[in-house]
Amino acid sequence: MHSNLTRYRSEDAAAILDGLAIGQPVAVVGLSNFGKSTLLRQMVEPQVAGVYQDRTRRGATFVYVDCNRMLEMSPQGFYEVILRAILETLAETESSLDALGDDLEQFYQRVIQSETAFAIPLAFNDAIITLLDDQDDQDLVLMLDEFDDVLTGLDERVFLNLRALKDKYAERLNYVTATLHPLSAVGGGDDLGEFVELFTPHKHHLKPLHDEAATELAAEVFEQANDALDPPERDFILEQAGGHPGLIRAVAHVVMEVESGAPATYTQQALNMAGDVLQNHRLVRIELGKLWKQLLEHEREIVTLAATQGISALSRAQRTELLTRGLLVHDERGTHLFGQLFVRYARRQGFVHQDVPDGVWVDIDAGTVWVSGGQVEALTDLEYRLLLLLYGRLDKICDKYQIVESVWGQDYLGEVDDARIEKLVSRLRSKIEPDPANPQFISTVRGRGYRLNSAKRMPRQ
Repeated sequence: MHSNLTRYRSEDAAAILDGLAIGQPVAVVGLSNFGKSTLLRQMVEPQVAGVYQDRTRRGATFVYVDCNRMLEMSPQGFYEVILRAILETLAETESSLDALGDDLEQFYQRVIQSETAFAIPLAFNDAIITLLDDQDDQDLVLMLDEFDDVLTGLDERVFLNLRALKDKYAERLNYVTATLHPLSAVGGGDDLGEFVELFTPHKHHLKPLHDEAATELAAEVFEQANDALDPPERDFILEQAGGHPGLIRAVAHVVMEVESGAPATYTQQALNMAGDVLQNHRLVRIELGKLWKQLLEHEREIVTLAATQGISALSRAQRTELLTRGLLVHDERGTHLFGQLFVRYARRQGFVHQDVPDGVWVDIDAGTVWVSGGQVEALTDLEYRLLLLLYGRLDKICDKYQIVESVWGQDYLGEVDDARIEKLVSRLRSKIEPDPANPQFISTVRGRGYRLNSAKRMPRQ
C-alpha cells in the first residue's frame, strides 16, 4: 500500500504507522545493523507525516532523537537531547515558529542550566505542554533511537514522567523506541513497568530484508563504486548475507575488491575466491561478532543447535522465537538461518564453546578472541594483528621491532615510536584484561618488550 514510504523497509514503516495512527506507542526491536536507526531517521521525512495525516486527519511532527547524543547518562542529559532534537526539527520546517521557538529555547535553557534536580523535569514538561498546546492541530511523535542504555541507566522516575505526559495527551503524544531486545526483558521496578506497559500491544521486530530490498541495497553499494550488480553477484551476496543490511554492504565490498580488474568470464572463479576471503574478512568478522554478542545466552544455544544439528532439532517454541527475532527466515527455500555467513559463524561458535581453554584463546578461523571461556568484543585490525603476534609467541617476549613489523609492516620500522606501541597495547588490554590497570595476560617486560602469558604463567594477583 505504501511502497515508497521508506527505502528498503516500507512494510515496517507502515506497520509502525498502524500503531501510531490509533495512538499506540510502538517498540521497534532489532539486532545489530538490522536497520533500526535508518528506519527511524527515514520516518521523520515529510511523506510519512503525510500518510499519518491521511490516516488520522491530524498533522504530526516526527522528531528523531538519537540517545547516543546524550551529553551524560542522567535525567538532565535525556531531557536535553529530546528538546535539542525538537528545536532542530522545528528549525527545519518552513512555517514561522518564532514565538514558539523562543519559548521552547527558554525551557531548553532551564533544563541545561538548572542546578536542582526537581526543576529539570518541570522545565521539560513545560516545553512539551507548550508545544502541544500551541500547535493543537499537530501531534508529536518522539522517535527514541539507541534506547537500550537509557532504559537501564536512568532513574525510573524519568519513565514515569513520560507515561504521565502520554496519559495527559493521549493520542496527541506518542513514542517509538528502538532497542536490541524487547523492553520487557529489561526488568526494573514499578515506575519503569508502567512505561513499558504502554508498548505491550504493539511490538515490531525487524527481520532481515526480503530479497527485493536486499537486491536494491546491494545494487546501491555497487552504484556508489561506479559498478553494476550482475545476477551471479546478487545471488552470491544474498546467499552469504541473507538480508542482513550490514553484511550485505560488507559482502558487496568484498565482491567488488576481488573482482576488480577481472574479465567478466571469470565471475564465478572470482566469487569462489570471494567466498574464501569472507571466511576471515575483518568487516565481516566484526559484523558477525557484534551480532553474536548481542544475542542472549539461550538464543545463542538455540542458534548453535540449529547450525550444528539442523532446524528439525528445534522445538516449535524455539523456532517461533528465532523467527520473531529474525534469526530464522521462512521463504521458498523453507525455514533456515538467515545467511550462510551466520550459519558458519554459529557452527564455529558451537564447536569452540565445547572446549575453550583457560586464559586467552584465539579462534583464527573465525577471527574471534576468547578470555577465560568468554568471547570478548571485536578487536580492531591493529589490535588483532598485535594479539596474533603475541599469541603465536605465547609465554615469549616480543620486542618493539617484531611488533612494528608484524602490526604495521617493515616500512614503518623507523616511524612507530614506543608511545604508539604503548597506546596500542593499552587498547588491547582494555578489551581482554579483567582489570587493565593490573594486567594478567599481557605483561610488560621492562626494556625488552611484551609477553602474552598462558594460563599457567599468569602472575598471581
